[in-house]
Amino acid sequence: MRGDGETAGSVRDRFYANWSLVILVLILASFPMTYFIPVTTGAKQFTPLVHVHGAIFFAWAALFAWQSHLVATGKVARHREIGMAGIAISAMMLPMGIFTAAGAIAGRMKQGNATPYDFAFFNLIDIALFSLLMVAAIATVTRHREWHRRFIFGAALSLLSPAFSRWTLQLPFVAPWPDLITYGFDALLIVLALHDRRVIGKVHPATWWTATALVPLHVASPFIAYGEWWRSVAPAIFDPLLLGA
Repeated sequence: MRGDGETAGSVRDRFYANWSLVILVLILASFPMTYFIPVTTGAKQFTPLVHVHGAIFFAWAALFAWQSHLVATGKVARHREIGMAGIAISAMMLPMGIFTAAGAIAGRMKQGNATPYDFAFFNLIDIALFSLLMVAAIATVTRHREWHRRFIFGAALSLLSPAFSRWTLQLPFVAPWPDLITYGFDALLIVLALHDRRVIGKVHPATWWTATALVPLHVASPFIAYGEWWRSVAPAIFDPLLLGA
């Protein structure tokens, strides 16, 4: 189960530290054309809401990588000290995600988009999954650390796919293929499961629960987002927010 004199804990810690850094890099690499370059060149003006949204979501990804590194290097006390910052940032992300989605709907309406609510389904599902997994991670942080780590990993995946959609939606395919390709990052759950087998000899229950939460909804989302059912219920969800968008 273990080799080279390493403990199970050290193997686990390096796994999350390494992958949290990969996820952070992938998230940052998703936005050069749609955010970073336009901001630095003045090619596009963004609302303050978009800037705040970006700052909060990037901060969470950076904190995820930093926290994983602290555990990997044995600085568990420091990890706990800044844990409240992670909880505070996470709490802001649900309302921020919903209000930003409403702002995007308003923008599409101004452009004359005939189906302005479609992409909002992805926004709603991804931020709901993130919030669900974060609640689970917070609830298990004290007595069930291995559950906590896996739920945090799943929460990060729920941010990675929508971020990387800035690239996949440019692919020359019709729906639902670009969206299904975007959610292909769920395959990292297989990597997590293989890690589980290596370290504890079986797939951890938290990995199963995370996959159960993410995969079915991600597979179904493209078929719901462009359907008449969602287009009929979305206005009731988002129109009250559009008054301030």
